[in-house]
Amino acid sequence: MPGKTENAKTFGALLARAWENTPSFICSNDDYIYCLFPADEKKESWIEASITFPDGSVEKKEINAVKAIALLIEELKVLPDYGADSMVTSKEKLDKTASRLGSLK
Repeated sequence: MPGKTENAKTFGALLARAWENTPSFICSNDDYIYCLFPADEKKESWIEASITFPDGSVEKKEINAVKAIALLIEELKVLPDYGADSMVTSKEKLDKTASRLGSLK
């Protein structure tokens, strides 16, 4: 089983892919970083991934578009608990979010 450092590296690559793909959804809070983004050009297949803190466990699934919409809705339901500020909407926020992965060594 990969360790925290390897998981952080793996998730960092997923986070970069999420940022480069449109549409995508990225959020970051004290408990986890979450991303959802298309895995193919037709946007029929999507990747949902998260990394939790402080244990550094990563979950990654490839899902269809219908499931992706349902999971996005579920994630948006918890957003009020963490605040809209947890959404990663700028390169500055992305860099700050990615830097958190360094704490998983």
